[in-house]
Amino acid sequence: MRTYVSPIGYNSTSVVRPVLSRGVDPGDEICLLRPNEESDEQRATEAIEDIKRLLNEIEPDVTLTLKRITYDDYPTAVLECSDIITDANGDVIVNLSGGARDILVPLTTASFVHSEQTNATLSFSDIDGSVRELESPAMTASVPDNVASTLAMIVDQNECVSVPTLTEELDRSKSSITRHISSLEEQGLVQAEKHGRTKIVQSTFAGELYLRGRGSQ
Repeated sequence: MRTYVSPIGYNSTSVVRPVLSRGVDPGDEICLLRPNEESDEQRATEAIEDIKRLLNEIEPDVTLTLKRITYDDYPTAVLECSDIITDANGDVIVNLSGGARDILVPLTTASFVHSEQTNATLSFSDIDGSVRELESPAMTASVPDNVASTLAMIVDQNECVSVPTLTEELDRSKSSITRHISSLEEQGLVQAEKHGRTKIVQSTFAGELYLRGRGSQ
């Protein structure tokens, strides 16, 4: 089972395309987010009905739900979006496309905070009409200073780096570097794989972003 979470404005395509890119099965749910107050209720209703019609033609046993978000209070909106993601059933797929920015921005924040609970984050391009999967940074990652210095060395390499190289460059034991890498990997800040008997490490987008945020503190 999948639960798709998506803002909806007046353009049904920004919702339907991402959903179809992953497919729909019986029992899937499409959760649409709208402001708690509407400026054009009729156009919004038409877009929702259009989505319902298109999806029912493909899979009649799909549940379409509408959630109202407090658009004029950012913290409240983020918490409401957070609740929707954490309460969702099955695989959670967040669509960061379309809808009012007042909803899209809080949903983006909530999806980054819940990156571990989110199976995929999609975006529909207004430029070329393609659907792309986005890499969500680990917003809740936290590492001590000595582990952060290992991450910084990995990021500075701009490519894969071996554990022996890290131990030499940082003048630390192999066991210490191995523990650091395990901690960073668990939080999604690096990727590691074995090449023969040597472990090779590379930073992720989340790792680079985390390090930039840490440097600004």
